[in-house]
Amino acid sequence: MPTTEAPTYTVVSCHYGDLFWIGHMLAQVEALSGGAVKAAVLVDQSRNSADTLRRLPLVSEVLTFEPDRAQIAVEGHDHPAALDRALREGAFATSHIIVMDSDAFPVTREWISKLDDISLALVPGSRSQTHPCLMVFPTELRGEVNFSEDYLERATRKGAPDTGRRVGKQLQATGRPVTLLEHTPAFNGYRGSFYLDGTYYHHGHGSFMTGDHDQYKGFVSQASEKLYRKRVLQHRFTLTPVDFVGLFVRYIWRRATNRIRLVFRGPAAKPQ
Repeated sequence: MPTTEAPTYTVVSCHYGDLFWIGHMLAQVEALSGGAVKAAVLVDQSRNSADTLRRLPLVSEVLTFEPDRAQIAVEGHDHPAALDRALREGAFATSHIIVMDSDAFPVTREWISKLDDISLALVPGSRSQTHPCLMVFPTELRGEVNFSEDYLERATRKGAPDTGRRVGKQLQATGRPVTLLEHTPAFNGYRGSFYLDGTYYHHGHGSFMTGDHDQYKGFVSQASEKLYRKRVLQHRFTLTPVDFVGLFVRYIWRRATNRIRLVFRGPAAKPQ
């Protein structure tokens, strides 16, 4: 750390869909941060939940921005632009910022002590691209961070970066030491990732079930997600043999019902 004082943190996160994940995230952060997290700045990308979000733990500010239509045209969402504007326009009185996906949260009290001055989650399988499920950096460096860098290239170039993939390189360019965090699989390798030696969990695609991303509706099974949510609330991140049977039955049922809907409703039918 650059000073001898204990760091303090403000969480920055974006809300989509229902309130399960972001509510759980903030409750876990409040319970497990030992008071080091002082505030949370949220972006209401559902654009209809600001009043409810203000009542969640730690929330100091809820921001709502006009949609970035160029980004939405590329990938169906404007997560990068929302995070960029939150860093520029949010009020920060802490030494550090923690960017978190709404479906990511600590699972033990040890997580906060494992954070370095700059700690960035890696995209699973990558050694350089970073992921906004967990990014920690000094507040004074927020002007160096650009979640949108090269994002619009996704419209024309295969493999162009998703949200915040370049943040690691941006912060390395400041000359500060940067810790890149590798993941380990959760739920027997079928869902989610752990970071910080198993003290922090990221579910992944948590907003797809109820968010506004129509093209993503079929990426996750609503029935399966209900099982995962139940296990998360039980603080269990492994699947039992009974769980595997249940997930298989849900998978078969999902495939069958989607085919039936396609027959009767045509291409307009969205997978469930």
